[in-house]
Amino acid sequence: MRITRELENQYHKLDSSLWFRPTLIALGSAILAFATVEFDRVFDIDRVFFLRAGIDDARAILSSVTSSMLTVTTVTFSIIMVALVLASQQFSPRIIRNVMRDTPSQYVLGTFIGTFIYSLLVLGQINDQAALIFVPILSLATSILLTLLSIVAFIYFVHHIAETIQASVLIARAAERTIDVLDRRFPETLGHAMEHIPAPPTPSTPSTTIHNPKGGYIQAIDPVPLLALAQRFDVVVYMDRAVGDFVPTGNPLLHMFPQRQLDRDAIAEFQDVFEFGLERTLFDDVLFGIRQLVDIALKAISPAVNDPSTAINAIDLLSDVLAQAIRRPEQSPCRYDEFDQLRVVANTITFRQMLGTAINQIRQYAKSEIAVTARLLVLLNEVALASDDQERRAMLWEQACIITRGADQGISDPYDRAYINEHLLTLANTLAISAEQRIMLTVG
Repeated sequence: MRITRELENQYHKLDSSLWFRPTLIALGSAILAFATVEFDRVFDIDRVFFLRAGIDDARAILSSVTSSMLTVTTVTFSIIMVALVLASQQFSPRIIRNVMRDTPSQYVLGTFIGTFIYSLLVLGQINDQAALIFVPILSLATSILLTLLSIVAFIYFVHHIAETIQASVLIARAAERTIDVLDRRFPETLGHAMEHIPAPPTPSTPSTTIHNPKGGYIQAIDPVPLLALAQRFDVVVYMDRAVGDFVPTGNPLLHMFPQRQLDRDAIAEFQDVFEFGLERTLFDDVLFGIRQLVDIALKAISPAVNDPSTAINAIDLLSDVLAQAIRRPEQSPCRYDEFDQLRVVANTITFRQMLGTAINQIRQYAKSEIAVTARLLVLLNEVALASDDQERRAMLWEQACIITRGADQGISDPYDRAYINEHLLTLANTLAISAEQRIMLTVG
């Protein structure tokens, strides 16, 4: 991949790790320790306004700080691990990366580790030899201030982690990150689109196929080198895969017309356009963000959890994601270069795919869940209010038809059927559905 795109993807992975920011803070603390100790040596500071200590006092204070910070760090790690286990078991394993990506938790953990390393390094600089007695008072005072900061950080961390593992917070953050991806998903930055879309070549036309060198999920596709390669070889690239797809080793990634003879280096350049990993990420994969919310809803309505309120919360946030998506125009798969030459026919993510990913599995598992089924109809109504596009509104009514057929099978009580029909009628009014179609779809 292009170096900037590669760095963006790698930073996204680092941002989702527990070690990146704490490691940077730890390195900064080590540098600060050597700097303050050197400052003490040069200026021979023997007291500060709130501290005056001898060698034994300094060692006792620093020893207490290092041991206590090590204990607090261990407890913090344990709390984070418990939060990860709870998020995985109660909501979805796919949500773990969102918890790990929690920036305040990373900074708090880094504060504890940094205070420990700082105090340990300063402790090693105390010298009690008769001719070279040295007590770094300024460094000792800094260690005490860092300890006070750590106490405040720990109090904040306990409150923050209790808030973070709440279902509503996890669901809202997953939805926010999904909406962020909507604005920068592939192939929005790949060349430009045109109204004219040429007919694809016939299957009998000779082509060159690029295969995947190593199996994995497509985490990102770099548009700049892809367009440059298509121009260099004067071809039209037809992408067989989209971001989020799993591609086994040796299977096709793309093919190009007309046929070209490519050497190993050229094939490697085309393969390097794709960034692969062992799991899907939210770097460019909007469907994975929707999948996270769907997984939370499915887990909530499972017999083991039986928490329809959490499922409804996830559906509400799905309605926000879909309402944002329906307002955006459909991406054109045909991408042209600056000379208006067709260069890439991309495998784009459509609104129909997003709608299906958001609703299909939930409605399949919620046929007998009255509250969840009704909320799905509310979701469709909210999304319908966000757009006047008749083609997309027809997709919403299609989903309503499927939901209604499932409810007809899974809900038998007349009162519950009437409740579902009320929501169906509201959606029909929003979509301006004819009276004949409404009667045909009434539950019961």
